This record gives sequence, structure tokens and C-alpha cells, in this order.
Amino acid sequence: MNRNTTRIHDKFEFWSVADCACELCQFYRGKKRPCPLEVCCCADIKDEAIRREQAATIALTGGVFASSEGSVA
Repeated sequence: MNRNTTRIHDKFEFWSVADCACELCQFYRGKKRPCPLEVCCCADIKDEAIRREQAATIALTGGVFASSEGSVA
């Protein structure tokens, strides 16, 4: 019997918005020193993470968002 019994429990799926924070970037030099890059090196990853989190929020709420304005019917 030669079976593959290897299991990966914490398999990476995708980046979150928190993973794309500027403070975690390799080019981050502190609050007082601006970023040396003209374009964020992980902008495409950050956009994808935002899209995934918005889609998850819409799926959880059923597409209904609470309004910040108090409307009375």
C-alpha cells in the first residue's frame, strides 16, 4: 500500500487587506519618511484583497447594507 497521506492544514489561499498594510512593506521607512516608490508594489494584490472582502461582506449580508442615515418608513 503506497498512499499519499500528507495533509496541509493551513494552506495559503489569498492575501487579506491587513496583509497589505504599508507598515509591513519592505520599502516602508517610517511615518516621517515618505515611501520611495511612486506606485505601490502590492497595489494589485491589495485591490484583489479589497474585492474579495467586499464580496464576502455582500455574501454574508445578502446584499443589504445598513444606511448611515436614519430613515423612517
